[in-house]
Amino acid sequence: MHDSDEILAFALTWRHWGGGPAEDIMLTFGLPPAEYFRRLQTRLDDGAAATLPPEIVRHLTTICDTRLTELDHNPEPSLRQPTTKT
Repeated sequence: MHDSDEILAFALTWRHWGGGPAEDIMLTFGLPPAEYFRRLQTRLDDGAAATLPPEIVRHLTTICDTRLTELDHNPEPSLRQPTTKT
């Protein structure tokens, strides 16, 4: 399975629960959640999901938007960049 297919399959599996836990995203793809949701959003925008019903594509797009907004405002503590103390 190609990366974009795996990303889309994961998203479809977890769409009813807001896109999946950050830990599962990291373990499955080796990506921080923000990068995963950016890649998923790109796949949805570039037509990789063209065979899906429009309402599912809209739902996945909403999940991406919501999760990216949440991550921008409150990144997962275990996935944040380390801070340096001065």
